Amino acid sequence: MSRPIPIEEMVRVFKSRHRTSHLFKIDNFSLFKKYQLEKVNSSVFDLGGHKWTLCVFPNGRKNASGHYVSIFLMSQASVNVKIEYELFVVSQLEQKWESYGHREFGIYPKPTGKGNSKLISLVDLERNGYLIGDSCMCGVKLHGIEPAESGTAECFSLIEKPLNHKVTWMMTRFSSFDPEKAHHSHEFVVGNRKWRIQVHPRGFGEEKDESFSVYLLGEGFINNASKTKTYAKFKLRVLDQVNRNHVEKTCSGWLETSKGFADFMCLTKLVEPYLVNDKLYVGVDFEVVSVATYC
Repeated sequence: MSRPIPIEEMVRVFKSRHRTSHLFKIDNFSLFKKYQLEKVNSSVFDLGGHKWTLCVFPNGRKNASGHYVSIFLMSQASVNVKIEYELFVVSQLEQKWESYGHREFGIYPKPTGKGNSKLISLVDLERNGYLIGDSCMCGVKLHGIEPAESGTAECFSLIEKPLNHKVTWMMTRFSSFDPEKAHHSHEFVVGNRKWRIQVHPRGFGEEKDESFSVYLLGEGFINNASKTKTYAKFKLRVLDQVNRNHVEKTCSGWLETSKGFADFMCLTKLVEPYLVNDKLYVGVDFEVVSVATYC
């Protein structure tokens, strides 16, 4: 099954025709199941004078799990007027979408979510041209509001073994690092986000004076990245310089700032073959990372 026009052109045309909409394109759709990711949230977008996100469950939510795509519109603050919205999945074969019709969001004093757990079945998603080349396009349209110059759109993807997925920090003159402070590697880029490795030579928190603590820090974004949480599965490592029997721990999840281990490695083990000639190698190896951009 192939598209009549490139998907990038579909996005451009959709934005020009639906100027009160936000489109959320998800690539590598099948990897959500592989990595057991329940849901993904879009970045915050503005429509109708309010701020929103889309929350998508690619393999269904709760009683719909494993059979449907579930989509919800989430307000980010109070909603003080009744708003008519429509959630949908876009066909990549013809100019139509699957939705469950117009719905009223209502007035809510606190952030809340409205949507459908059974928007479209996974069988129909693939069989009827809504999922082609492992890509799917869903979104929301608000009705009865002043249209903007164009709709908005963003693209989300999970990338396995991304470019520069393995980074190693050589800590020379390790004994000169203040053991009471946190220390950081140079900044590096994986996916479309900037990262640093952080170490605490004599441990952090409850592991103070017990462990060598290691973390991965998510910092700024590059290029046209949307500012949202990043999913990553990665190994943090201290390299064995003699036998290559490295100390490794795997971590995964949605990163807003940092993830790692206070108890990464017992301080009594921070000797040869890991610390050799006052030199230590600390690294990270990404198995998968999410990338989100405006499109």
